[in-house]
Amino acid sequence: MSIITILLPVYNGEKTLKATLESLLSQTYKDFEIIIGIDGTKDKSKAIALAFNDPRIRIIEHPQNLGLANNLNALIKCAHQSTKYFAMAEQDDIYVSERLEWQVEIMEAHSDVGLVSGISEFQSDSGNVLFPGILVYGKQFPSGLELFKHLYIHQLKVVNTCMLWRKSVHQKNKLTFNNTYGNFNVDWDFVLRFSLIRKIHGVPKVLVKMNRHKNNESVTKNRKQQHLASRRLLKDFRKEFPNLLSKNTYHKAIKNHCKIELGHYKKPELFFKSIYYTIVFRDLYFLRYFMFAFKKALKAKTH
Repeated sequence: MSIITILLPVYNGEKTLKATLESLLSQTYKDFEIIIGIDGTKDKSKAIALAFNDPRIRIIEHPQNLGLANNLNALIKCAHQSTKYFAMAEQDDIYVSERLEWQVEIMEAHSDVGLVSGISEFQSDSGNVLFPGILVYGKQFPSGLELFKHLYIHQLKVVNTCMLWRKSVHQKNKLTFNNTYGNFNVDWDFVLRFSLIRKIHGVPKVLVKMNRHKNNESVTKNRKQQHLASRRLLKDFRKEFPNLLSKNTYHKAIKNHCKIELGHYKKPELFFKSIYYTIVFRDLYFLRYFMFAFKKALKAKTH
């Protein structure tokens, strides 16, 4: 019997899975199971998991690749009946040992909270950066609609890799992870919908260290497809929730998305996109961004 079922979808995870499992098995909160969904890969991930010889680990093998959303849905169906909470984990992330303990404390103390996440520490080639998720402004969101609009407009996502949510809410509302955008925006779609159902809380502590180096297998590194998928989601949600998302709200969201997108362009594309977005949105931010990036690149060349 387990209070928490940790969902760990795996795809070509042999390089990082061992460290991830070590961090999960070292949690101070002990009442959990880990269900690993090996998604149509033939690497050493299964052998690595079996080597732990830990009864809390269960392995589900999918002969064909299901994709992230369908893998998660399949793992949820395999959860033990005694499960009270679902917890997300990713194959290339390291979890602080108190992660589950801190999250369960919040859930047990606040029955109105349906999902809890926290702060992540990004480990990348350019250094370590903290991402606060919904705590970006240092506050919680008392209103689900307020959070829904905030996440939509600013494309700020709950740190999905350390989400923990109530099984009862998931089942009562027949929630599911959607593969509408392939492996992209699976978490964003889920959390946007969840925010309209139950309160979401952010733990003001680092719960996970996320590995996003250039050589890892995370789908998030495919920036172009990610941006296209995000634009589609913004458009689709505007159509699905016309009474909640006005035309002006959609315009703000697209504008903010273009600002995010700009940070991933390289010269000369950055120049043309900056000019184009300046004209479309009548906002000099885009031109100023190009000038800043140009001066920064010029300074780097002279040193």
